[in-house]
Amino acid sequence: MALGVPKILLILLSVAGFWTLWGFPYQNGLLKILSHQSDLGASIPGPTQAPMKQTYTGIGVVDKQLTVLVSFFYTAIDGNRADVSLSFLYLGGQVLASWVLITIEGFRNGNRGKFILTATTLFGIGVAIVGYACVAPLWFAIHLWSSSTVTNPKDYHLYVDVPIKIALVPISILVGFGLPSVLMCLPAPTLVSFDTKQTWTGIQQGWSIWIGLTHLILTTIALMIDQRASILTESDKKLKSARYLRSAYAFAIMSSAGSHLAALSVSGLAYLFPVLFSASYLPQLQPERVFVPVVPFGQPQVKTLADGALWFLQWDIIVGVSAALLWGLTLRVAAKHEKATFGQTVVGIIKIGLLTALIGPAGAAAVAVWGRDELVLGRSEAEAKKSL
Repeated sequence: MALGVPKILLILLSVAGFWTLWGFPYQNGLLKILSHQSDLGASIPGPTQAPMKQTYTGIGVVDKQLTVLVSFFYTAIDGNRADVSLSFLYLGGQVLASWVLITIEGFRNGNRGKFILTATTLFGIGVAIVGYACVAPLWFAIHLWSSSTVTNPKDYHLYVDVPIKIALVPISILVGFGLPSVLMCLPAPTLVSFDTKQTWTGIQQGWSIWIGLTHLILTTIALMIDQRASILTESDKKLKSARYLRSAYAFAIMSSAGSHLAALSVSGLAYLFPVLFSASYLPQLQPERVFVPVVPFGQPQVKTLADGALWFLQWDIIVGVSAALLWGLTLRVAAKHEKATFGQTVVGIIKIGLLTALIGPAGAAAVAVWGRDELVLGRSEAEAKKSL
């Protein structure tokens, strides 16, 4: 696969992301509905009558943005729309898995000094505000253009000078992304008030900041406890990086597979055993309702915020995870020195399809990047043995 092709495809996916997440919502009326959530006396989305929280920081422009974001995500966590909640769960697991890969890339020696690849916290803020399908394909394209870990990478490009940073990535993501996500999903008003639920939803929007802070704190503590962790030999850096990378990739695969299989299972059960579900949720959980989005052209109009949120999430998933999978496969193919035959290509495509169906697109991307690392690091070890 020539690198020019996936680069162009990723740019096109970013363009598609901007249209489906901004152009289409403007056209179908979702953005107009969201803008009214900042009006005086607005209520939370859905059938429940409770005041819309409109003050979070005291900074007008920030509070207005958070009001829009909280309004959007509230439809996914209030329990009134099962299709929106299931799509949100799916997207969350895929983004979490992708974020493991993106964070690791920011730490690699081969990306050192490249601000746009290492400033993952700022990138995460962009994802929260603009959308995963808009920003992620663009980041992946820039990575393919600028990173020395892509074309014929060496082992020292892939490992990290302070390997403990890799080991702490899953923990930091669980604390910074997972904990606020769980807290914002607590039911209101049975366990928390409507105001508290909205507050936690607003806090969750800064997930990349909380991940970055958690990782910084944990890394500082780890280096204080074991100061030798920052002064390893090159051999130890490589060995520890390889071990910690395997654990991080396993975590990414489990995150992707968990959300992927959960969404498929629940929707599949609703289709095969409708008697298990209430009459109000059964139509919402049908596979075609959850996984098949509205065509983002023409004049389809949303009647409720939840309908627009569903279309938004579906396209965020389709475009965003396609970009992650394309990027991961490109890294794997680019690391090979030999050209595949037609038969090998067909077999590879079948394997990718089966793997994606089993563990999700972001999980398949993690497997591809993991395979690239093992190939490069294994090749380095073989070359070192030959030179002895």
